Amino acid sequence: MRLRVPGPTPVPPRVLRALGQQVIYHRSSEFKELLHDTAAMLQPLFGTRTANPIVLTSSGTGALEAVLANSLRPGDRVLTLDNGHWGARFGRLATSLGASVEALSSSWGGGADAEALRRRLSAPDGGEFVAVLVAHNDTFTGAVTDLAAISDVVRDTSALLVVDAVSSLGCLPIEVDAWGLDLVVSASQKGLMCPPGLALVTASEKAWRRIDKVDPRGEYFDLRRARDMAAQGQATFTPAVNLVRALHEALRMVHETGLTQTFARQAHLGRALAAGVAELGLSLYPNADVASPCVSVLRVPEGVDAAKIVATMRDRYGTQIAGARRSRLDGTVIRVGTMGYCRPDDIRLDVWQLAGAVQEQGHVVDVATAIAATERELEEVAA
Repeated sequence: MRLRVPGPTPVPPRVLRALGQQVIYHRSSEFKELLHDTAAMLQPLFGTRTANPIVLTSSGTGALEAVLANSLRPGDRVLTLDNGHWGARFGRLATSLGASVEALSSSWGGGADAEALRRRLSAPDGGEFVAVLVAHNDTFTGAVTDLAAISDVVRDTSALLVVDAVSSLGCLPIEVDAWGLDLVVSASQKGLMCPPGLALVTASEKAWRRIDKVDPRGEYFDLRRARDMAAQGQATFTPAVNLVRALHEALRMVHETGLTQTFARQAHLGRALAAGVAELGLSLYPNADVASPCVSVLRVPEGVDAAKIVATMRDRYGTQIAGARRSRLDGTVIRVGTMGYCRPDDIRLDVWQLAGAVQEQGHVVDVATAIAATERELEEVAA
């Protein structure tokens, strides 16, 4: 099955080879060096020279819950920026930990609204929020939030800016130091081209000051212990050793390509898919100025069933794309991942197969025009 969902994403052969090596002892000097080098290679992706990334054996959701559990007390007031599925879900995680959560809603298909946030935090009770939660790249709406603009509003307040970057790290620039991002969470299975199972966390000095004042809310996800162990090149408990090997190899690939080239390539691949499928009558759901290069969220033409497109892609072509189950967009859009180990030939095949899938429902398309539109964008992608 060809995997073209917004995560998990395909894993490159050299990363699979690293994953398949013999297990080593997690307290050995060899693993200590491996973990140290992995954290060092992660720093440029997070845009930090000051924060030491912590590698956790967990899903991204586990790490999101961990940063909230370590920085919030029951009853703390939290503001979540609800511009899509993951911003709303972030608020639910905080609620489950006993926080008093307020949602600042903006329209789906756009980024979180920095000016609305400024007005809310300027209100008489706006200074009482302990944290502001934001999802960088919403894979259900395909919209990217301008983290720099959000940070400009939050950084000089007492609130922590907590960022879900699970689907954006490695695909989009993130500048922890320059933008003043307090807690940032990502994971291994999307832009970083690895299997699921590792989560990544950076914390600012502002965040650590808060965390150090909050009573531990558990043993496994105690970030203070994880910080202290990471400083020694160790994990707190037994980590997924071979997933760390795989991540190390994937990060080597990213740095061999270069971050600037990686981000440019990602943007061109996203635009190539959007250009090709536009000729098939599949239009981008998000506003064009915030459309994600990591995932294409596409409205289906009138009279075409989104679920049937997903089924045809799977059953006829052996390609797994996604619908939008669990969200208000269910039945109206399809979602195709372009993050991580995605190549020009993947985009070409996506367009050709999607043409067949919409034609199967009686929608007339010009496949040659669609392919030509795709090729014009792919000319800009390095091989």
